[in-house]
Amino acid sequence: MNFLVVNPWIYDSAAYDFWLKPLGLLYNAEILKLLGHNVVFLDLLNRYDKDLVKFKIPKSKKYGTGKFYNEIVDKPPILKKVPRAFKRYGIPLKIVRNKLEAIKSDHKIDAILVGVTLTYWYYGGLKTIELLREYFPSVPIFLGGIYSSIYPKHAQETFSKYGVDVFSGTGIKPLEQVLQKLGLSTDALDNFNWFEEIDLSYDFYDSDLSYVVLISSIGCTFNCSYCITPNMWKFQSRTIPAILNNISYILKKRPNIQDIVFFDDAFLLRKDIYDLLKELSKFKVRYHLPNGIHARRVTPEIASLLKKANFKTIKLGYESHDFNVQKETGFKVTNADLARAVANLKKQGFTKDEISAYILLNLPEQSKTDVIEAIDFCYELEISINLNEFTPIPGTQEYLKLVAEGYIEKDTDPLILNNTYLPYLFDFGLSIEEIKEIKQYAQLKYQH
Repeated sequence: MNFLVVNPWIYDSAAYDFWLKPLGLLYNAEILKLLGHNVVFLDLLNRYDKDLVKFKIPKSKKYGTGKFYNEIVDKPPILKKVPRAFKRYGIPLKIVRNKLEAIKSDHKIDAILVGVTLTYWYYGGLKTIELLREYFPSVPIFLGGIYSSIYPKHAQETFSKYGVDVFSGTGIKPLEQVLQKLGLSTDALDNFNWFEEIDLSYDFYDSDLSYVVLISSIGCTFNCSYCITPNMWKFQSRTIPAILNNISYILKKRPNIQDIVFFDDAFLLRKDIYDLLKELSKFKVRYHLPNGIHARRVTPEIASLLKKANFKTIKLGYESHDFNVQKETGFKVTNADLARAVANLKKQGFTKDEISAYILLNLPEQSKTDVIEAIDFCYELEISINLNEFTPIPGTQEYLKLVAEGYIEKDTDPLILNNTYLPYLFDFGLSIEEIKEIKQYAQLKYQH
């Protein structure tokens, strides 16, 4: 069969290409190819898309990150009271129309797969499918991803007007259901360890790439109150030979790639992490860890191996300076843990620009003082910071608490639970004025 796999636009008031690649869709596309199907892959967030580059040359900043092309669009009614511009991020509409016209002309598409990651980005998936239906009115469209797994009912109700089949779940389960729906055999997927056996080749991109993203493990053994990962995945790590073979393949096909990003939720938790880091040092590339590694695991030896392997981005999960908040949200890190990890990294020569800590902003009932103290603590440690605004996610302890206390309804539209819009619409955390003051404080602090 001929499958069209589409990574949709983002509709939001803020989005940036911090190493964003549609890993779930890429894995599904690789599996479909392995099963003998033809795959047309369309990534509407590819900043280096050949047709987009002719229209506007992308400017990559540090290590391949950069701004998405974007255009201001009309807000949905639910956001009318929010004083922020609403934008479509990704390839311009006119170019996408030309692409779909060409795909329709050159291929007989039998089925379409669309994936939505962040729950409050579902609107981008909706607008993408609305356009797809213009060109493929009768072709089956299947929606999967994190959003449909967390909000299956909302997804079914929202996308039903376009005749979309919604499949929830992680791993290979949704794809198996798609194949069964299409009357195709799934025998080859019985006892199939997709995570171990499937490489992310990036062969579906016919354009240049400024970086590639891989995952060496899925899941996390911690159970933080604001995080959904433990509810979705059982921790599993890929074997070192498989990881090395994947990297070797990519670098052979794309020798200009200099930046490899590991998007794991718990990169350091695998038992053979020392061996993996030693093997990664054999490749002449820069590595990045954007998802917040566990500071408690950054021993002197780990710090040394990270340096020898040429890791350039080390983001540490810190979240809060308040001991009680640290304890209540999962107790994965203390102030002492962070200080110790930073000392170990700095001893190996890592710089302030290479080490940063995530600080959670706008947690329920969080005080402005707590955030300021966290900023000050990181400043004293001479590391950078990332203010990470809280989003309530169904199934997490924080979300359930907010529902129980009446701050949000159980069926609240995920679009307005976007962390950018929360302080304008809800009062369970910091006010928009306090958040602005905190951001200004951090900016001024780090200018000196």
